[in-house]
Amino acid sequence: MVYNKIRRIILDKNLYLLAELDNDTQIIMNNYYKVILEYEIIGSHTKDIPYHFTLCSYSIDNENEIIKLMDKINGKYNELNISFSGFGLFGLNVLYFNPVMDKTLLELYDYFKNISNNKNNGLAAHTTLLIDEPDNIIKILPKVTKEFKPFTGKIINLSLYEFFPKRFIHKINLV
Repeated sequence: MVYNKIRRIILDKNLYLLAELDNDTQIIMNNYYKVILEYEIIGSHTKDIPYHFTLCSYSIDNENEIIKLMDKINGKYNELNISFSGFGLFGLNVLYFNPVMDKTLLELYDYFKNISNNKNNGLAAHTTLLIDEPDNIIKILPKVTKEFKPFTGKIINLSLYEFFPKRFIHKINLV
């Protein structure tokens, strides 16, 4: 416990619970990112993890508790269908896929939020496509929105990570 507190203070690390999307959805989303790459824009978002929703963030002190919560619901939820209706922006630095919220996704969030760092903030469900400078977001926005067609994906598992650097901790599959 003391070691984790020191680690958190020194490295300012947190844990993140991610709702990861299926392979077909990964391909669709990656095709939009390829449109961005055509403009030689790379962005600063995390690229070596699957497209996902961040359900909650936590102190690293809660690692064992979150794993227990995850294991407790393992097998109780099926894959979740989630529709994407377009794009959204957080300021002009974050371009994301905008989901149509689902009751089951909100139930999952409610289950995990009680010990989260953001329990009073609500769920701002989104799947980040690009984090970059406003000029780059403005440059590519017309192109990706022109290409957009609504689609439905699936949330297939929940994964727990520590960032940064990335450390995978635990995963449960939604069956």
